[in-house]
This record gives sequence, C-alpha cells and structure tokens, in this order.
Amino acid sequence: MNTPNKNLTPPTGPAAESRITAALEQKPEPQIPPDFAARIAARATAQPLRRRRYKPQFGRTIALLSAPIAALALFALAPHTAPNLKSLSFDTEVVLLAELAFIGWWIARTLNPQKSH
Repeated sequence: MNTPNKNLTPPTGPAAESRITAALEQKPEPQIPPDFAARIAARATAQPLRRRRYKPQFGRTIALLSAPIAALALFALAPHTAPNLKSLSFDTEVVLLAELAFIGWWIARTLNPQKSH
C-alpha cells in the first residue's frame, strides 16, 4: 500500500527555480519516422471510397400528395358551406385554403431556392 506524501511543498531556492524554468522551456523534439508519408499513403489507397448516402426528400412528396387531398376536401365541403364563422364546414374550408396556399408557397420555394429571398 502506498503511503501518501505528506511533504507537499515544492523545493525552494534559486537552484530549484532554475531547474523548473529549464524544464518548462525545453521543447520536445518531434520524432517522425522516415517512412511515415509512405505508410499514410498506403492506408489511404487501401480504403474503399465511401458512397454518398442518399437522403430521401419526404417533405416534397408529402406536400405534393396532400395538396390534391386538400383540394378534394374543399370540393366535397363546397356544397355544404355557408359563409358563417360559426359553421364548422366554413371554418374547415378556410383552414384547407390556408393549407393549400402554404403548400403552394413551400413547393415554389423548394423548387426555386434562389428566388425565395
């Protein structure tokens, strides 16, 4: 079992300070083997190239599928809708119109990203 060092004070005096300063100022010399570059080049060519992973675009597909569904719902609600804010069918039709407008804006923005600013 190790006994703890009870003398935790560092040595003092000009000799101790000069040894500490010399140890701190000494820079380690890097040691690079002469065949280091060749080994790295051999490893780089040995590894197969990674294929870029395809990231599916679900947002555009969902938007393109939900736009006709919202339009069909609008046509189904149209005969039952009276312009009254207390009517559930009118409120639903307003929400569907807003949804269609947002989907149209989003699709236009994603198809032409340079013109969306």
